[in-house]
Amino acid sequence: MSAPVVDILIWILLAAGTGFFALGFFGLLIFPDIRGRLFTASRATLIGAGLVILSVVLFGLSKYSGGGGNQYATLLIHTIFLFGILIIAYLCISRIIRKQIADVTVCPDTAGEPAASPANQE
Repeated sequence: MSAPVVDILIWILLAAGTGFFALGFFGLLIFPDIRGRLFTASRATLIGAGLVILSVVLFGLSKYSGGGGNQYATLLIHTIFLFGILIIAYLCISRIIRKQIADVTVCPDTAGEPAASPANQE
């Protein structure tokens, strides 16, 4: 590919990533419950980070193939590790919040007792 095509693709990926970051931010503001906020913010920002990292990888590959030095190979390795860390952090945070939501929704007075139905109350 020629350099202008790669540059345009990099800018498109950066703009799309920024758009997904904005969707995640507005999702945090709009949704009232924590599950909706977690879903919107985590998924949208993970997609946005993936697009930005993909643009960085594309930039590094274009510079490295054009006769660049080893710093671009190092850039590629660091961005791939960064994306892996983002995924692991998302999984850890979602597991912690899911556990906290499960602990809060169980009423301590009725824990372990069968649910009362209208037929059993007579």
